[in-house]
Amino acid sequence: MKKFEIEHIGISVNEPIKMANWYQEALGKLPDVLPLAEGLSHHLQLHIALKSDDPEKDAKYLVSMDARFIEKCPITRPGENLVVLSDPWGNTLQLAKRKADG
Repeated sequence: MKKFEIEHIGISVNEPIKMANWYQEALGKLPDVLPLAEGLSHHLQLHIALKSDDPEKDAKYLVSMDARFIEKCPITRPGENLVVLSDPWGNTLQLAKRKADG
């Protein structure tokens, strides 16, 4: 059986507010549910992984755009380079250079 690793999860829509309103109307406000980030015990439990040829250089660029550096990822395999940041809203970003990427 073939195994797959998730590199990233993304949702891209032209009208994100309209999409959010649709989900709220269709599913209800769900007032008893904590915001997702409050239920996480580690920032890498939910993140957006972005392919990068040079994670350190790209991290500096994103920090200049108001991202916040978190760490050089301690969970790596030989030949990998992973840097973790958060966007200005607190969402975790991972810049990933995999050995197979070159």
